[in-house]
Amino acid sequence: MLVAAIILFPAGCSLEYNLKFDMQLPLPPVVKQLPLRVGVYYTPEFVEYIKKVELTGCGPSGRRDKTGIFFIFPVGTASQDLFDQIISSMFTTVISTSNPPQSLDKVLPIDGLLEPRIESFDWDTVCSDDYFSKWKSKTRVSYLINLYDSLDGSLVTSMYIEGQSTVLKPKLCFMFKDCNESLGVAQAIQDAMAKFMIDFHEQSEVGRWLSAHLPASGDRQRLH
Repeated sequence: MLVAAIILFPAGCSLEYNLKFDMQLPLPPVVKQLPLRVGVYYTPEFVEYIKKVELTGCGPSGRRDKTGIFFIFPVGTASQDLFDQIISSMFTTVISTSNPPQSLDKVLPIDGLLEPRIESFDWDTVCSDDYFSKWKSKTRVSYLINLYDSLDGSLVTSMYIEGQSTVLKPKLCFMFKDCNESLGVAQAIQDAMAKFMIDFHEQSEVGRWLSAHLPASGDRQRLH
């Protein structure tokens, strides 16, 4: 288990491990692809968002110990990878742009623009009395996803989305090369993006935006 690797790490030393995640849609989309041209704008702050977290070791009686081992989570690039897949499954045409929302109606022939922002990211271990067999890692990530209308560049709606995951006893990470999938971060991001796909179609503001841009042929029907 991971705690065994922590015990073997030399005291007084420190280690930084840059994680990488292969982000994939966990399940097929549950909504019909809409015949719209949608732009997506990622700010540099979004793409470059990383979080450095020191790994907490679990000792007897629920004790929490510093380890000098730091995980560097590439939250921005992992989120971008999955968000690109999500919106490509939601709309027939997706265009990436480096132009901010204020100039979208002057540059791109699109129906609207999505701008995701990372609000927060937290990862930590949770210790218990039986530290050799009962401990877990918890992840929470939250986003604010803005939708802008192409007709006047106005903000249609802002959607707050939060994803969480809990992993019981993450598997052994040999020299921390196999930790990527065992820490629960990918699952938390997937959880948030799955909620976005559902919440998007339940927003009344989104419904009005769709009505203004879709033909009156029932293209917003859900797949059952």
